[in-house]
Amino acid sequence: MKVRVSLVIQSHLNDAMIEVHHSQVMNEAQERLRFVKYLIHMFPNTDKFIDIDAVYNQFKLKDNK
Repeated sequence: MKVRVSLVIQSHLNDAMIEVHHSQVMNEAQERLRFVKYLIHMFPNTDKFIDIDAVYNQFKLKDNK
């Protein structure tokens, strides 16, 4: 599914803002924030459309190294 990078960033930041206040999902919030940092680094033009599943898989591979 192709979506605009800026939309993915906004969505993850919104979710992380909620999750950081709940200890049970704090790890998910931290992963979302790391993913946002990755997106900003990889796609400075946030108007670009990306295959979010493929990009997230790349992030997970890099994040687990």
